[in-house]
Amino acid sequence: MKPYIQNRKDLVAYQKDIIVKLKKLAQSTNNNRARIKIHKSERDKTNEMIIALKKNSYIRPHIHPNSKTESYHIIKGKMNVYVFSKKGKKIKVIKMGHLGTNLNFFYRANKSYYHLPMAVTEWCIYHEVYSGPFKKVKDVKYAKWSPLEFEKKSVNKFLSKIGHR
Repeated sequence: MKPYIQNRKDLVAYQKDIIVKLKKLAQSTNNNRARIKIHKSERDKTNEMIIALKKNSYIRPHIHPNSKTESYHIIKGKMNVYVFSKKGKKIKVIKMGHLGTNLNFFYRANKSYYHLPMAVTEWCIYHEVYSGPFKKVKDVKYAKWSPLEFEKKSVNKFLSKIGHR
């Protein structure tokens, strides 16, 4: 099963039932996350997704080269976005939450930074916008100083080191 739902319509609107579907889909994956791709094609100039990220789902720190921008808008829940230098030094933690939390509800990177989004509530549902077109091989560079997703002990040690656990 694919960890995403692909939009095929020219005009879309979503209600809260999509979040139930995304959570259910995320729970069926090994990495505990799922998304709806709102854009119709990876070739679109703007790629938008609604993402369900379960607590402790680790997305390896990565950077988006080639002057690509990315933003997150929290719909429900809370997450921390850890921002790192090229050598892996933690330079900032952006604490995010939906509007009622008094945390940052919006984040945008106009420059390339290594970053790691981590849910701090059971679920974080957020809207991500990325400047396309998207080609994973070119647009996502994983940090060599970070553990791979399947290296559970190393991931836990890394998260502890950056103060997430």
